Amino acid sequence: MFGAVVNGLLSPLVWWVARWARLREATILCAGQPLMPDQLALARAVGVAAPECVRVQPVASVPMPLPQPLRRAAELLGCLSPHIVGMTLGYGIVLRHDVCGDPALLAHELAHVAQYERLGRFRGFLRQYVRECVWPGYPRGPLEIEARAAESLAVRAPRSALRR
Repeated sequence: MFGAVVNGLLSPLVWWVARWARLREATILCAGQPLMPDQLALARAVGVAAPECVRVQPVASVPMPLPQPLRRAAELLGCLSPHIVGMTLGYGIVLRHDVCGDPALLAHELAHVAQYERLGRFRGFLRQYVRECVWPGYPRGPLEIEARAAESLAVRAPRSALRR
C-alpha cells in the first residue's frame, strides 16, 4: 500500500524532472567535453556501455531543476543542496569547477551514467532514484551506495584522469 501511494505521488515529479533532465542533457552534450582516454577506461571499469557518448561540463554551480516548492521538499529529503558538486543527466555530467579534478567524483557520476543505461534512461533511472530519495532516504538508497562504491575504482586511475 505504502509503495503504491509513494509511486502515485512521485509520478508527476518524475515526469517533470525527466523532461528537464532531457533538455539539460542536450545542452551538456553540445557544450561538454568528451572523456579523455584515462577517463574512458574509468567509465568502462565502472560499467558504462557507451563511454564515448559521455560529456562533462564544468560549471560554477550545479543547476537545481525544480520549482521552489518541490526544490524545498527535495532539500528537506536531502536530495538537493546548494552544495552539490556534481550531477548526472543521462550521458551529460556537470561538475563544479572547483572539483573537476577529482577522479573519485567522476567515477561516482559515471556510475550514475551506467545506471541510466541499465534502468532505461530518464524515466527508469529517475523513477527509482527519486523513490530511493524518499525511502530509504538519500544517500542510503542502492543507487547512491553503488555510485559511492564506484569511487574506489578511481584510486587505480592516474591523478591526471580529469585534468584538461
